[in-house]
Amino acid sequence: MKQLNKLIFALFFFFLFITCPCAKTDYIYLDIHLPNVGAKNILLYNLNDSQILYEQNSGEKISIASLTKIMTALVAIESFTNLNEVVTVPNGAFYNVSGYAEAGFKVGDHVTIKDLLYGTLLPSGADAAQALAILTSGSLSSFVEKMNEKAKYLDMQNTHYENPVGRDNEQNYSTLNDLAKLLFYALENSTFYEIYTTRQYITLNNLEFSSTLVAPSSKYNLNIQNIKGSKSGYTRNAGLCLSSIAEYNGIQYLLITAGSAYENGFPNHIVDSLNIYNYFFDNFSYQSILENGEVLHTLEIEDGFSKVYEIKSTEDKNIYLENETEIEYVYRGIESLNYKVKTNEKLGEIDVKYKDKTLYTYEVFLQEEIAYKHTKLILLCILVLIVLCIWIIRKKKKRKK
Repeated sequence: MKQLNKLIFALFFFFLFITCPCAKTDYIYLDIHLPNVGAKNILLYNLNDSQILYEQNSGEKISIASLTKIMTALVAIESFTNLNEVVTVPNGAFYNVSGYAEAGFKVGDHVTIKDLLYGTLLPSGADAAQALAILTSGSLSSFVEKMNEKAKYLDMQNTHYENPVGRDNEQNYSTLNDLAKLLFYALENSTFYEIYTTRQYITLNNLEFSSTLVAPSSKYNLNIQNIKGSKSGYTRNAGLCLSSIAEYNGIQYLLITAGSAYENGFPNHIVDSLNIYNYFFDNFSYQSILENGEVLHTLEIEDGFSKVYEIKSTEDKNIYLENETEIEYVYRGIESLNYKVKTNEKLGEIDVKYKDKTLYTYEVFLQEEIAYKHTKLILLCILVLIVLCIWIIRKKKKRKK
């Protein structure tokens, strides 16, 4: 069942990326205040609709710490045809790793490319990331060129990579909007998705890796069951960062946060993300804005056997909104019907509004044949008959004379 759920989620991202590229997504901005959230940069998607639910400074260029390794892993995955190939960990993997998280590899270890990928994304190992870079391109600098080429291909216009680890550097930056483009693309790759959504893994040389969510959530009793996958990061300039995907009540989400405060090891990035998720889990859901057969508006019928025509919805429509939302229907079009208006003719449109925002526009057509009395025509006929009768009577009187 677990593998089936992963397959469904992966297929979902495949169709999402094909049909709704992140850069072209329309969205409804929900003007709300998130409680107990300290992150400086936030971007939340409802993936079911490819819709941004909340954003805060998502276009700001920032240091992205180990969220850099998302690109590192992706470039490596796409560069190797056999991820189970056994390789030797090179000396260069340990260049300037002091002070950064390490996966635990040693020079000369015989491991697979997949082991290094897990070491890069789960414990966020700088040694694993640099080993991948060297084994992929021969040098760190050549690999970084590939990272930047991929960023350009994905139209990440406000992104530049300077290293595969995520060290603070003026030339290693991105925005949450660009990172979302990257994640939309990366999660469509089945290998990346598998690693991103794995909590624990054992390498060929018996190193045990855990997602960076596991230890903090256990230590501080944080409920992360709805988070299906993640990649975290931290540097002094970037603060605590976290990218994640989650699912609740059949609704799938993607969230990226950056700039959460570091306070003696407390996982503010996880707490911020959980508070954001839980706010939307508790307060938002899919609401019915149209029901088949629902009366939306009425029009007066001029000279009809019926006095009014009821405009009824012919479709069901649900939209992700705040719970117990009050919907308003605003009709624009013909104000009354007469015999000149034919069946299936467009009458106008109904704007479905929420907080003065138009959520959906429903086109209205005359869906049934209206029975009219034709009073004016009947009166005209009667008048013609009267005139004709008078004319005939006068004609007869003239003949008698």
